[in-house]
Order: sequence, then C-alpha cells, then structure tokens
Amino acid sequence: MNLKKLNFNEKAYIKNINLNGIKKRRLYDLGFINGEIIEKKFTSLFKDPSCYKIKNTFIALRNEDASKIEVSYE
Repeated sequence: MNLKKLNFNEKAYIKNINLNGIKKRRLYDLGFINGEIIEKKFTSLFKDPSCYKIKNTFIALRNEDASKIEVSYE
C-alpha cells in the first residue's frame, strides 16, 4: 500500500521510499525512515496536497510523492 491511500487518522509504518535524488534525501532528513510511524491528518480543499504527522511534525506532501512511499500496518 502507498501513503496516498492512507485514511484520515490512520497510522502505518514506512516501508520504502521509491524516490531518487534530492527528494529522497529531503524526506530522510525530515524523518521518513523505514519503520517510522506516519499518520494522515488533513487533506487540502482540492485533495492535493495532504498533511501527514511524523515524529510530532506535520508535513504536507503532494499526492504524486505520497504515492511513491510504501507503508504497511505491521
């Protein structure tokens, strides 16, 4: 499953980030590492971007990028 498909207030674990270059590095710097818990909190009026909570920080991600982050409930 990918991060974009997460429902509101639903938590999951990050499994893999299928991005390259500076975007991937930036997400690592923000705490998007394997095994970290992430929760979907808000979606903008037009459904893109969405806001996620990770390590007590709120981060907005475009659906294009969120769809490349694999998550699971285990």
